Amino acid sequence: MSSSIKTLARYIAYISVAVIVFVSIVMIMNYIQIKKYEPIQGHSIDKLVEKLQASPDDKELREQIRVVDLLSRKAYFTSNWQIKSGGFIILVFIVLFLISIKIYTSKESIESGKSEKLDHFWFIKSKERKWLFISVGILSLVALFLSFNTRKYYTDFTTYVAKSEESKEVTESSTKEIQSTLEQTSTQTTDTASSTEVNKEGATVTSNHIPTEAELKANYPSFRGAFGLGVCYAANTPTQWDGALGKNVIWKKPLDLPGLNSPILWGDFLFIAGANETKRKVYCFDRLKGTSKWTKDVTNIPGSPKSVPKVSNETGFSASGLVTNGELVFAIFATGDLICLNYKGEQVWAKNMGMPDNHYGYSSSLQVYKDKLIIQYDDNKSRKIIALSTSTGKEIWNTSRLGSISWSSPIIVSKGNTAEIIVNNTPYVASYDAETGKENWKTNCLSGEIGPSPAYSNGLVFAANEYAKLLALKDGKVVWEGYDDLPDASSPVAYNDLLFMTNSYGTIVCMNAKDGSVYWKKEFDNGFYGSPVIADGKLYVIDRSGQTIIIGKATLGEKSDCTPAFAKGTVYIRGAKNLFCIGSK
Repeated sequence: MSSSIKTLARYIAYISVAVIVFVSIVMIMNYIQIKKYEPIQGHSIDKLVEKLQASPDDKELREQIRVVDLLSRKAYFTSNWQIKSGGFIILVFIVLFLISIKIYTSKESIESGKSEKLDHFWFIKSKERKWLFISVGILSLVALFLSFNTRKYYTDFTTYVAKSEESKEVTESSTKEIQSTLEQTSTQTTDTASSTEVNKEGATVTSNHIPTEAELKANYPSFRGAFGLGVCYAANTPTQWDGALGKNVIWKKPLDLPGLNSPILWGDFLFIAGANETKRKVYCFDRLKGTSKWTKDVTNIPGSPKSVPKVSNETGFSASGLVTNGELVFAIFATGDLICLNYKGEQVWAKNMGMPDNHYGYSSSLQVYKDKLIIQYDDNKSRKIIALSTSTGKEIWNTSRLGSISWSSPIIVSKGNTAEIIVNNTPYVASYDAETGKENWKTNCLSGEIGPSPAYSNGLVFAANEYAKLLALKDGKVVWEGYDDLPDASSPVAYNDLLFMTNSYGTIVCMNAKDGSVYWKKEFDNGFYGSPVIADGKLYVIDRSGQTIIIGKATLGEKSDCTPAFAKGTVYIRGAKNLFCIGSK
């Protein structure tokens, strides 16, 4: 082996040691800093919140809390990068170091001459060399352990402003501004829920039922309504209630299992799901009376894993929204268990989709298109859009996608006899043919960990994510971009020529959907995780304390991170403990 190769190997070994030491020190310092200051759980922000409770009108203090909250979230993304990238860099350079040392200290070099081997550290300082290996090894192992241990500081995000006292009523001027903006663009819709033919069990009479667009719009069949677009066609939706006092609460029912999925509705049926580490259930209620029709324990699913995945508190084991076609209801859980039930609560089919490798927990909601159940199945190993037969569960098509994991949900854009499925994941917004799964277009435009789903109106697709940007796309081409007040968990909603966005910092912004100009922006005390919905010409969004921002405010009386569901004259909201039906008594 030539001396030049050995010299190169020696320098590579030097550089590898330097990189390992540097990255290890950075990762250890990151741990020490977080351990010392605990940006998410620190006492300093708690003290700020206590001050805000005493002085709720202090705008500077409120802004200071928002800034601290923002910095803590940025620290989260920085830590994630260090965990993933830093650990990978250390492992790569350890391998490179060992290979370089192997080459440089090969037998040939030892036999090449006493003068060379006696002149170099690697040959004459065996004890020192051993301790160098041990020191670098210990340093890198400590760095990896402590860096991964920092994850415990980021398992439960809370918008700290939400700890303050209940916010004051929206000012009269703000009320008029929101109302006038919506009224200018609202169009009349007809509530046709009563036209849906159902049998005595509540299922449509037609076998292998394919719901029409009119049926879907007349009901609330999925997360954020028909096609997942966040626009509801029910009339006379309520605007005033108080869950704690019982004002306009028609019924309230506790759920024995937690979940972040929102209720869905068809006819007089309400469906919702819950799960924990050991149990998974689908609940069915009479949406008018609040009485339980049935509860289905989801057990003995073919292929279900013996152990459950690790999930964050912000996601849990039942975050994905259910979907129904008017005859069958479908639910999926963090374990990958997927079940199809009829309206009597009887299992029609079930399967496991493979336990998701997802560091927060699986949360994409289901959709239905004609006879197909649409599943966005993203994890760290693969990204897929899958269509299964609604009646049998058999795979119709399965399309692999490029990019990284996401937590968003698909939307469906109807186009005559066919439709597009629009999905987000880093770095793409992409469109797929709903009949075949074939890709129509994709645009490289997003970054970060994607939680918000796309929105659609009047030929434009809207996609946004915190630390990235907001884009309006037409057939995959960028029409305009925006960079302010971006959502981090909630999804935008488009309504005629208006675009609404909310975020966990408590901001609601209304924009011109055609060009991205801002009509108005309002800041509220509590952040938003649930997505905004348009119903009866009004904007509804629930903040993290359980208040629903409409034109004024309506209070739930308990925390909620979910999205409301609507039927004629009523709204249904999942709180932290109870399921509420709200309307005029």
